[in-house]
Amino acid sequence: MNICEKTLAKAVETIRQTLGHLCRTTQWRCVWLVGVSLLLLAPAPLKAELPLSQISDNLSLSAFLRVRGEFWDWFGPSSGDNSYAYAATNARLGLKWTDNFFELYVETQNTSLLGLPDDAVGPAPQGAFGLGHVYRVHNRRDDDSVIFLKQAHVTLKKLGIAGLRLKGGRMLFAAGAEVLSQDPTIDWVKRFRVSQRMIGPFAWSHTGRSYDGFTASYTRGAYNLTVHGSHPTQGGFDLAGIKTIDDIEVLYTGFNVTKPAFAETSDARLFHIYYADDRGLRPTDNRPAAVRNADRRHIAVHAYGGNLIHVIPTASGPIDLMGWGAGQSGDWGRQDHSAWAFAAEAGWQPSGLPWNPWFRIGYNRSSGDDDPNDGDHKTFFQMLPTARVYSFSTFYNLMNNEDIFFQLILRPLKGLIWRTDFHYIRVSEKNDLWYQGAGATLEDRQVGFGFAGRPVFGRRDLFQIIETTLNYTINENLNVHVYFAHAFGDSIVNHIYSGSDANFGFIELNLKI
Repeated sequence: MNICEKTLAKAVETIRQTLGHLCRTTQWRCVWLVGVSLLLLAPAPLKAELPLSQISDNLSLSAFLRVRGEFWDWFGPSSGDNSYAYAATNARLGLKWTDNFFELYVETQNTSLLGLPDDAVGPAPQGAFGLGHVYRVHNRRDDDSVIFLKQAHVTLKKLGIAGLRLKGGRMLFAAGAEVLSQDPTIDWVKRFRVSQRMIGPFAWSHTGRSYDGFTASYTRGAYNLTVHGSHPTQGGFDLAGIKTIDDIEVLYTGFNVTKPAFAETSDARLFHIYYADDRGLRPTDNRPAAVRNADRRHIAVHAYGGNLIHVIPTASGPIDLMGWGAGQSGDWGRQDHSAWAFAAEAGWQPSGLPWNPWFRIGYNRSSGDDDPNDGDHKTFFQMLPTARVYSFSTFYNLMNNEDIFFQLILRPLKGLIWRTDFHYIRVSEKNDLWYQGAGATLEDRQVGFGFAGRPVFGRRDLFQIIETTLNYTINENLNVHVYFAHAFGDSIVNHIYSGSDANFGFIELNLKI
């Protein structure tokens, strides 16, 4: 049996054990989830209710429901439960008023967590065995459910200057996706390979993240200037999403050029982000614990950079090129901060082949800190990203790492996208950490700094990951998403854990009106 067959067999067995575990230990939850799934898979009656979403010419209703079951089989620990499953729901209800002068949008969200593990953590440096423990330590319960205000904002459209809009209140914000080109290739690359690297709504998590502040944008032809200032809300892994993290400030400025006359198949952006954190929590970095614990000073980081997307039409199918880069400076407590990151990617969609394949390759790298004892912090700081866009497995993020990847996207039928990736992950600096996380989630508890780090013991090779995801949009109301990843641990993993393999997968249903 070759390695692919072994991986597939292990994946099938893990899924089988997971479903059996859920049905044995949480029977009422399984019944409930199956009932919801059957309801979702009957789209005809739901379509009949769609006209109800438009209450009047100006007032409309939107609703969204996501049901997801996740299973984890983490690298072999010395103790604790590394193989488990849990479920979660995310339900949102929104009302929108729109006219020629302004738009008003209000949305509430209910998130429920079901069957979180209570022992999915090991002694240092093993840490959490996947996100089940992360949700558990944030919310301190096996089961929990909360309703909170997700969005409440007003957008002014008539300000006396054509193309000028101002939004204020609680909103979602994804840096890098301010303007879309309506070109499917450019916009896919923008959504999934450019946007949310630094600032995002963290929507894949069960709570997500909102921003309390403003967004001003001015668009004239191919040019757009966007300025966003805010405080993020709590959220991500914590259900207390109503609270604002007042001690974190974000200011973003982006200048976008989208398909100008002189480059009609290109999209570019220059940006600057200022991030300030006065929460006084112990930061995550490679210094000794006693030094970090004594340094609760202000964190202030400037990030400046840009990206370019260019599509080359050819007789054999379009070729896309993407480059992204950022430099950072500022203060990391008592240390001076300077860091960098870049990405270079290319894709080709050959014409005339079955299943409309899209082949992509890429190289991403970010700086790490090579000396924990000097006065400089050189680890690239990802701020408040939606990390899962760039790390589907969530086993890593874009801090102190080197990611070489190959990607195949297939579209065998309308509405179905099948994506398979292979990632070779190494840390950039062997005296730094293996980082995970997607930014601040709590105002004043230490689990909320936002990034976790494990020592790498002077090694660089972390793991290789093969992952596949099927995303099927059945109709405009119903979507099914299935994902599975297998990680082959390398020297760093082998030094921390007794087992070198890990699995993660989920099954998700999405309904919207």
